Formats: sequence, C-alpha cells, structure tokens
Amino acid sequence: MESSDIAPPAAAVNPCITCGACCAYYRASFYWAETDASADGTVPAAMTEKLNDFRAVMRGTNQPNPRCIALLGQIGQSVRCSVYELRASVCRDFKMSWEDGVANGRCDKARAVWGLGRLEPPAIVPARDPETPDDIDPPCRPTVPYAA
Repeated sequence: MESSDIAPPAAAVNPCITCGACCAYYRASFYWAETDASADGTVPAAMTEKLNDFRAVMRGTNQPNPRCIALLGQIGQSVRCSVYELRASVCRDFKMSWEDGVANGRCDKARAVWGLGRLEPPAIVPARDPETPDDIDPPCRPTVPYAA
C-alpha cells in the first residue's frame, strides 16, 4: 500500500465534523413547509418550534445560548447532525469558510466564539504535467557548474 492510498483524516476533508460551532451559535430559522408537517417537507416537525406564521426554527436555536437539538457530540471535537439528510435549507446553504474558494465570515465568527481558529484557504498545489509519469525522478542538476 502506497502512502497515496491512505485517505486523509476526515477532518482534513471536512472540518465541519469536528466543529459544530454554527449549530451552537446561530438561530436556524426556515419556511415552515420545510418540516414534515407539510407533504413535501423533510425536517422533523417535532424538532422545531413555531417562530411566526411563516417560519419555524430548530429547537434549541432560538435562545440566548443556542444549540440545535439535532447537533450531537462535543463542539470542536467530534460532531454530527442527527437529521443531516433531512436538514433545512438554512443548514444546507451554510458554507464553511473556503468551501467554494471564499471565506465565510459567519463561519469564522461562530468558530471564534467557541475558541476555534479560522479555517485557512486550501494550499495551492502546482499543476502536474500529465505527460510526466509519477515514478520518474526529475533530472539531476549538478551542484558545481561544468567547466567550459
């Protein structure tokens, strides 16, 4: 097995699985018809509260120290959403910093509140010439110039 066959740690691929700060900082409000109380809704209505006639919120997020009822685990260590596949649009639309190549100040702010550092932009990897096989060493360069 080569080192390139080993998968990177999950947190390196998606830092959200060790974070959860946004789920314990922001109110998650969305149109009520996204709940399963509506024929086309998916968010479990039992995990929501009425915000007003048009909007619902995830339980636990509409209070001074919010934490979404669906968030499981310890923030900054290991977390997951218990309704990930059924989550609301507000959650689906929230991007971690640099996910689309842009910083997300809201992600950075939530992480800072929980004592987590900002996410850094991904390192730029130089393009590789597709014509050059991976197993060929670069040509040797002499350390001493040739005499003319």
